[in-house]
Amino acid sequence: MQMSYDQLLADHHRLTNDKDELKRARDRTIQSHNATIDKAKGMLTRCNSEMVELYPQVSELMLTKQWFLTDRIAWVVKLVRQSLELEKVVADLVKCVNVVGVNEGIKQGFKVAHDSVRSIEEVPGYDEGAQDALNAAIKAFDDLHITVLGKVADLVDKPLSIIQQRSKLPIVEEDDNEI
Repeated sequence: MQMSYDQLLADHHRLTNDKDELKRARDRTIQSHNATIDKAKGMLTRCNSEMVELYPQVSELMLTKQWFLTDRIAWVVKLVRQSLELEKVVADLVKCVNVVGVNEGIKQGFKVAHDSVRSIEEVPGYDEGAQDALNAAIKAFDDLHITVLGKVADLVDKPLSIIQQRSKLPIVEEDDNEI
């Protein structure tokens, strides 16, 4: 009987020790999980803070995109259309086309009236250099550089509010050095 009692007591101590070891293992696992949860909470808090910081920038980009696509492409087209460079090149081109047209009319008239005039250069209004002037005007049109577009491009890094404000101002004046 004594052996049974000693055996039972030993089993009881062993079970108590195993129970205590299981509690310690459970506590270590809980601590590990709590540490993981705390780390995840910290990451979520940082992500939330970053999202809060980035939200105005994302909103600004969305507004910029909407503004650009809806309201202000027309502004850039207006700047180009009203630029002095374009106006001059188109005026020169139209003038040269008109002179070449007049010359062609004079040539046709000269052929008809050949007997009364010795050379086409004697016909009033004929411009011998008209074709060369037209070719030069076409080249100037092809090489056209509109400076106001560079000034618009300078606004790329500016906040939307400044771009919107500038787009409502009068088109660039000749003495205006900055948008």
